Amino acid sequence: MKLLVRQHLQGMKERGELDVLLPLLLSELGYEIVHHPRIGGRQAGVDVVAVGPDPDAEGAKSLLLFVIKAGDVGRADWDGTLQAVRPSLGEVLDDYIPNRVPQQYRGLPVAICVCMGGEIQEGIRAQWRGFVDRHSTATLNIREWNGDRLANLILSGILGQELLDPDHRAHFQKTVALVSEPEESYRNFRALLDALTENIGADRQGTKHLRQMMICLWILVSNGVDAGNLDAPYRACELAMLHAWDAFRRCPESARVRRAERQEILDHVLSLYLNVSNKLIVEKVGPHTMNQHALSAAVRSRSSLDVNLALFETLGRAVLLGLWHHYIACLSEGERQTEHLKLRDQILDLAISMINTNPSLVAPMRDDHHIEIGMLMLLAQACGRLHDVDHYLREVASRLSYRYLRRSHWTSYFQDYRQLARHPISRDDAYFERSTCGSVLVPFVLVGLERLSAKDELEAFRDVVRRVLSHMTQQVWVPSEQTDDCIWRTGQSIGFGIPIPEINKDDSDASLSAEIDAVVTEHDQILRMEAFKRGLVPLFMTACRHHRIPLPPHLWFEVDKADQTGKEAVVSEVGDHSG
Repeated sequence: MKLLVRQHLQGMKERGELDVLLPLLLSELGYEIVHHPRIGGRQAGVDVVAVGPDPDAEGAKSLLLFVIKAGDVGRADWDGTLQAVRPSLGEVLDDYIPNRVPQQYRGLPVAICVCMGGEIQEGIRAQWRGFVDRHSTATLNIREWNGDRLANLILSGILGQELLDPDHRAHFQKTVALVSEPEESYRNFRALLDALTENIGADRQGTKHLRQMMICLWILVSNGVDAGNLDAPYRACELAMLHAWDAFRRCPESARVRRAERQEILDHVLSLYLNVSNKLIVEKVGPHTMNQHALSAAVRSRSSLDVNLALFETLGRAVLLGLWHHYIACLSEGERQTEHLKLRDQILDLAISMINTNPSLVAPMRDDHHIEIGMLMLLAQACGRLHDVDHYLREVASRLSYRYLRRSHWTSYFQDYRQLARHPISRDDAYFERSTCGSVLVPFVLVGLERLSAKDELEAFRDVVRRVLSHMTQQVWVPSEQTDDCIWRTGQSIGFGIPIPEINKDDSDASLSAEIDAVVTEHDQILRMEAFKRGLVPLFMTACRHHRIPLPPHLWFEVDKADQTGKEAVVSEVGDHSG
């Protein structure tokens, strides 16, 4: 285990990784963090400042000034540039200590700690010792905090016997060791998170468990990157983000310090999720979306079911990432907003290419694939490009009709893989009606066609529904008052399943879309969920996709918003529905 942690630290970058991990680790070990890393502005050579026991001075309370460097420190890292170690140490001695130490800490002994994921190479060991000997005094010492020390601190503090019992450590070890077996790795990581965040409260212990989760997640992601398999890290990031949010929302606003700490952890998890998602979707999958059947062939299975499930999983990950970039762009300005909008549009192009080159995506095999289809339509709406994907929904309706009529591999509500692999076991009426007894996808497609004004396709699909699916309960799912307490961690779909009445064939003025709008207006509990109050709509969609919970009709696309971009689309659309 120490080797795994050590390898993880060795590969961590200075900015955004090691400088984020170190404060979390120090806080976990009981240090008071005085100064966090920041980008921009003069820091006088110091990245992190903490007050606590100096392990090299018999635990005496000291002011620890950390200078952070990535990997090993070699000759070029020691004195090759202005950002090298020696110039940074000079700034600490000449500027930070004389001028910037807070008044209340000036009586404490000072330890300047050069913190690195690797170690100081032997080629500069003599220069290092000479520098330390020349500048050390009775109240000032210069320390080396290398990757080995950090690994020991992580294992003794974060993952130690007193904080993580043997069963939980076993889950973590299996999570990392089986990173190339995504299902097993994810299952063990989920067991670890369930144990760490069970009955989590607003106290320091709850925040401590979140820090443990964060560091375990970092190690998993690092090993996934090294192994070239990002499936388990991606799923772990999604799950960790939902757990972190649940812990944040359970912390009362009166506990400002704890709430701020948990907000910081949530931001770190979201940042890691975005990094992993971009690596997986944009960098790894993206280059192959233009090649016909390339992604289908990459599944390496002769089963059409395996191909279909894998492609919809990839499509869902892509469009969800696009929606996150849209959300961040809504809260940003200037170049940062432009960058995220560009990524959002790039991901929509990627998703459209994926559909065009992999025909399996127009033939969903599970009813809950309406989640991916619905999020694709939302992303297109956010980009003001519904016209680029309206034909996709029309084609989905056509394929559904054909398979229902022919009773050939029709879409079912089954989610269990074994049931899907055997489906259909019979084409008789009893089995057909049992496997199509309820659906969210059918009303979603009907409403979508109506909103797209696809009159011919709508009438044809309605005719099939009336003829062969009269037994089906068309329904939507909406959250209840209890949903917010259970959806994030456990994924329980506690809410209301509302049946949608069939439109009378002779009633030409009837509108299923109007029925859905009425349901949305009547059941507005979703607007009182804290995630929606904060505008975190993509977080709710992450929970829906991860736990396979139906997308509420509040999040179904609207044509009259198709030309809206920027800050008026996804973030505000729920409020618009509320009337």
